[in-house]
Amino acid sequence: MTLYKLSPYAHILENRLLPSTIQYGIFHQLTGYVIEPRESVKVLLLATRMGTSVSLDEQDFDRLGADGAQLRELIDERFLIPVDEDLFESFQPLMEHLVVRPLQNPALAYRDKSGEIKLVHTSMAQRIYSPRRNELPPVLEESMPTDAAKVFLKADSTRTLGEIFPDAGIANALGDSSCRETIEYLTSPKRQLIKLTSDAEDLSDPSKACNRVPRNFYHAAKWGQSATDGGPPSIVDFHVQGIEDAAWEFDLIEPTVNHAFRFPSEALGGLDYGARFCVSTLNPAVLPLLGDGTRIEVLEIGGGTGSFARSFIEQARSIKTPAGGPVEINYQIMDLSPALIRSQQQQLAGVVPAVTHYQQDATIFDLSRKFGLIIANEVIADFPVAWVKRAGDEGNDSTEQWEGEGAGDLKRYDLSELANADAFLVNTGTFRFIERAWHHLTPGGVVIMSEYGGVDTFPIPSYHLNHEEFSIHFGHVQKCARQVGFECRLTALKDFLGLNDQVRMLDGQEDHIRCLNYVFQKHGASLPYALISQSEFHKSFKELVNEISLTGFSFSPLANGYHYGPRIDDFMLAILTKPK
Repeated sequence: MTLYKLSPYAHILENRLLPSTIQYGIFHQLTGYVIEPRESVKVLLLATRMGTSVSLDEQDFDRLGADGAQLRELIDERFLIPVDEDLFESFQPLMEHLVVRPLQNPALAYRDKSGEIKLVHTSMAQRIYSPRRNELPPVLEESMPTDAAKVFLKADSTRTLGEIFPDAGIANALGDSSCRETIEYLTSPKRQLIKLTSDAEDLSDPSKACNRVPRNFYHAAKWGQSATDGGPPSIVDFHVQGIEDAAWEFDLIEPTVNHAFRFPSEALGGLDYGARFCVSTLNPAVLPLLGDGTRIEVLEIGGGTGSFARSFIEQARSIKTPAGGPVEINYQIMDLSPALIRSQQQQLAGVVPAVTHYQQDATIFDLSRKFGLIIANEVIADFPVAWVKRAGDEGNDSTEQWEGEGAGDLKRYDLSELANADAFLVNTGTFRFIERAWHHLTPGGVVIMSEYGGVDTFPIPSYHLNHEEFSIHFGHVQKCARQVGFECRLTALKDFLGLNDQVRMLDGQEDHIRCLNYVFQKHGASLPYALISQSEFHKSFKELVNEISLTGFSFSPLANGYHYGPRIDDFMLAILTKPK
């Protein structure tokens, strides 16, 4: 029987993003190993965190089955250690592992005017999603210990810890106090500046252990005011009342593909997102009405900050119809949010003809006009969903039937053959929008919808936002559209845009930009919350980067998926055409 305690380098993590649920994990500060404990094991670990020791032997492991197997793993990976063990005793083999600055960590090092190495970072102990203004985690600056700075600057993923230490003038012996202090500083939960790996193939994958920074996940600003009728808040209520600042909403809470690409990018052939979307849309193969040579009435659903509309309208002026004449469009926007409508009006001030704004719910909208083009870009995930579950007929167990709020839609749109689960969500709000769009389109008109989702994946909630959103089942969308009367085809958003996903982009998300700006703003420069390519970054900041020896940022192909804004590969596009 051996008495075990929790290693001081083992840290229990909490994920509080899921409603009424706390998920637990445990990670090892020195090795980076992560385990999600089973329920009984979790209870034991929480007790050891309070200082309780536990006695275990081989008979206990066998008797406890799967729990025992996980306890063995916790001991093998040094989460649980004998009470009298040297904490670094089993760390020596890791000296032969490559030293990595994890991609998910936004930390930077720079040299100040005195020559001292400064560390700029946010706490890696936790991440706050959907922060309010007074809850944005601070950017921290500290002077790095000399030995830690030497190791951090040499941690370029090409050398092992055993190679770096002597090269940095540090004793390569775990019994040496400077060695241990350096490792503890660089691997502390609030920093996680280095990770170790034996597999060089993992280095470019942001989801691999060597690039992750395990931490607690919390939600700051889930919107939950009562609805206008006193009932539970709805997504409509959120858009009407919950959005106060358009820039804050899209910069720091819900960056969209459009927002990330709202500046010209080499990944989009030198255009921004709205302009590139315009080029792809105002094509007779997509929009047959373009060949008729008449002015096209355009309705955008959910206009965001207004940047998409501004770019679309400006780009349309340079496009010709098949007959060689100018494309004339009359642009209108429908939105629920007063704050977003105000932003759109500011962005579009001076546009001729003036843009008209409607404040209506797109799932029930009713306008006294028809359109040749309706665009719903990154908005249908905000529409309501409904549950469906399978139920057997009491008189005949072999007869399948469906129940729940969304059951009628399965029959109405003939979706049963795509219902390969016993309980699931359906995008009822999107179906209602498609019905309303049909009534508001001229013959030959087109609806274009882009959003994240898949051809055969049921709606999944996004828990990290400050409001409800659900991915889109595009197979259901296609079936619904065809039942309504549309011709419908699906494509990947990146293919529709002709996006070059091999362009190297700045790695990281909001915290990476915040840390960069903390340093840049000391020198009168700054980055927007947006996607920026390596060449664009170097064009603007290379001289400053060299001047202050800035280290810690990196670039990788857009296809790698670790960049500001959502993953482009997760987005699809549906083109719905109303026959003439």
